[in-house]
Amino acid sequence: MPSLDIRGKIAAAEIGFYVPIAVLTALLVFRYAFRRDAGWFFLCIFSMVRIAGSALLLAGQLQEKADLLIASLVIDSAGVAALLLSALGFIGMAGQHTYSENSRITTLLRFIGIATLAALGLVIAGGILNARPAQQNTGLILRRAGASLFAGVYVCLFLTHIGTWSYRWHLRSYRRNLLFGICMALPFLGVRIAYSILAAWSSSDLFGAQPSSNPTLAKLNPVTGTWVLYLVLSLIMEFVVACLYLFSSTVLARRHRH
Repeated sequence: MPSLDIRGKIAAAEIGFYVPIAVLTALLVFRYAFRRDAGWFFLCIFSMVRIAGSALLLAGQLQEKADLLIASLVIDSAGVAALLLSALGFIGMAGQHTYSENSRITTLLRFIGIATLAALGLVIAGGILNARPAQQNTGLILRRAGASLFAGVYVCLFLTHIGTWSYRWHLRSYRRNLLFGICMALPFLGVRIAYSILAAWSSSDLFGAQPSSNPTLAKLNPVTGTWVLYLVLSLIMEFVVACLYLFSSTVLARRHRH
């Protein structure tokens, strides 16, 4: 009978971690009906993507179906995009009635959002093609291009966030608290983005069957590499970012309002 390996057991635990976040963010989205920008919406999407990806991984291992395992790996990148878009939404939420009314800043935020979606499209298409032997090279190029674009988006997002602090004296205290919470989350998100880039160069194929000649890069493959690095640099970083987003947008952003 098929059994779960260590990554399968981690996936089972991941479902338990993200179900509460998905439920809470869904309640917040319906409670405010998108009146406070899209941060919670994309955080909810992120949680559901991680739940779905973990479920596909579990099913793929238990049923020994490669298609399910491929799907779980392909949608992994969707979570990274959702985390970036969630940060974008919370930055917009913090700047309501101040810098969010500035046409140049809103244009910049929209550009970052479009670039994030473009990167998402590249990594998904690359993952699908990379799993097909006849189109493996094309898929590899797209995967690496998408990961690089994610890095560029993160840099733009980081610089935009720094720029929003120039408006700090025009913001109410709870909105500054939200910006501070995002500031705390961005380094962890940066580690996750860096892992995505290294993982894209860790092998020539999606499953890591053709690892990089560099032994350090080979250890960073999410499938065949060291599972501890995958857990720490990918899953834990994501969970910390999601918790900081949720804490700063609910607790910190309300503490001084009443």
